[in-house]
Parts: sequence; C-alpha cells; structure tokens
Amino acid sequence: MQLEKHSHLAISLLWVICDSNRREKVTNILKQYETFCSLVTHGKGTANSKILNYLGLGESEKVVFFSILPTNTAWEIMDKIDEKLEMKKPGNGILFITQVHQGCYRKPVEFVSNANGGVTMGQDSAHNLIIVVLNRGYSEDVMDVARAYGAKGGTVLHARSCGMAEMEKFFGVTIVPEKEMLMIVAPNSAANAIMTGIAEKVGPTTDACGISFSLQVNGVKGIQTAKLE
Repeated sequence: MQLEKHSHLAISLLWVICDSNRREKVTNILKQYETFCSLVTHGKGTANSKILNYLGLGESEKVVFFSILPTNTAWEIMDKIDEKLEMKKPGNGILFITQVHQGCYRKPVEFVSNANGGVTMGQDSAHNLIIVVLNRGYSEDVMDVARAYGAKGGTVLHARSCGMAEMEKFFGVTIVPEKEMLMIVAPNSAANAIMTGIAEKVGPTTDACGISFSLQVNGVKGIQTAKLE
C-alpha cells in the first residue's frame, strides 16, 4: 500500500492514555479498524494522586496507545473508546487527537488539513516532529541516516504493535510485533530529506522497516542550528 493513494485524506494521530488493566479493551477496539500504524507502550504517572484524579489518570501505571489513521476514523474510534471505557468518569484516562502533516513509505506525501474537525497548523511553523516506527534494535541505524540529512538527535520509545493483521494488510509487508518509535524534532527545511533518506536506506524493504510520519510543531527551544559561514 502506498501513502500517495491517501493524500486526499486528513490523517491524525490518536493518543489514548489509560490504566494498564484497560489495555485489552482498547486493543480490541483498535483491531476493528485499518490503521497506518498502531503501537502501545507503557508509562507511569508522576503527579500526586490529587492531580492524577483531576486529570482523569487515576493509578500511576499506564499504557499509551499511538494510532495513525484517517481523521474521520480517529474521531469514530475516540467516541467508541469514550463510550466503552466511560472516559468521562474521573480516573478512567484521557484521549486526544493531533493532526499528521506528512507520511513517508517510499517518499513524503502531504496529507489534507482541516477536515472533519481537524485544525490547520500555523504555516509559519519552523520545525516538524518526525515519528519513525521501526523494528526494535535499529534505532541507531535510523538515527545515523537522519543525522546525515540534518537531524540533531532523537528520542526512542520501546513499543509493541497492536492490530498487526490490519497493518500488514494495509502496507503489504510482514509486521514484527516488537517496535521502537523514534521521535526527531527537525527544521522544516530538512524534514523531507530526512524522511526520504530513511525510506531509501532503512525503509520498509530493509530489516529496519522504517516508516515515518511528521507533525508540525508550533514552537521549539533547545535545538541548536548550525550557522553558515
């Protein structure tokens, strides 16, 4: 499956944060839909119990789901999870959606903005958050490629695929369950080159099986940019 076929769609990243004992319920809902990518990882709340309860996060042991899919489907899933897990009750978790700007399977594809409730990001944004989903153990290889095209550094999260059958059907490749999610904040001017380089050198046809997506970032501090002499 090529992302070019979906350039007419608005694509979103659905985030689900809930107690670990609700993991199976969320997974079963996600498996009912075809997604570009669905990953789950573990997290832990750091706030005190009063603040956790106020935010609807209850216990500190959490699971975090990341699902990239068409925006209209993301809203449908969010409503279903909200209903099944009774997210309106304090302590049951939180859901939110962010818009995906680009995806890269073989080459970067820009998705439609501002569809079905999506919010168009500011066009003056100078940076993108590039999210690379890859097989576990290849993050350094992917990061080496990203650095060669202008990235300064990245952050790795260990995760596991959920809904693998749907992902394999979508991309037409075998999906290894153990994954890493590499997050790179990069200048807009370098984002396309980074994503293309990853696709060509550590992409879906390699052992790393890297697939990347990008989200626009509205403000960044702490990234040093080299000055040209």
